[in-house]
Amino acid sequence: MSVEQNKTIVRRIFEELINQENKAVIDEAFDADVIIHDPFTGTTRGMNAFGQLLGMFDAAFPGHRVTIEEMVAEGEYVSVLHTHTATHTGPFMGLPGTGKTAVVNGIELFRLRNGRIVEFWRKDDDVSLLMQLGLLPAPTAA
Repeated sequence: MSVEQNKTIVRRIFEELINQENKAVIDEAFDADVIIHDPFTGTTRGMNAFGQLLGMFDAAFPGHRVTIEEMVAEGEYVSVLHTHTATHTGPFMGLPGTGKTAVVNGIELFRLRNGRIVEFWRKDDDVSLLMQLGLLPAPTAA
């Protein structure tokens, strides 16, 4: 697959899977044995693992949306700089919905082989998210 074809596949994750909530994209874009690297869930394997990760965020932040800021690709890797906007209405990390809206930046890295995502790293600014929800204190000026 070309770099541009890989970028098109990854773009579908943000535009169709997240923003349009088309869950069929998981089966279409991910390899059955995809390796998922996530700070909250650790390293897991399989399309179901990705679905569960997405489900965790969908339950806590239904209707969340993402904007792609930049996409860079080389070889089998595609990296995406993006911004999530979400309102916390469901349970998340033991905290019931707060009604707070969070804006979270992130970088995610995808590795593709034969037109399928075979590895995924989520590197969103989780500390910022937790501070915006009140789960972590905001830093104070010295």
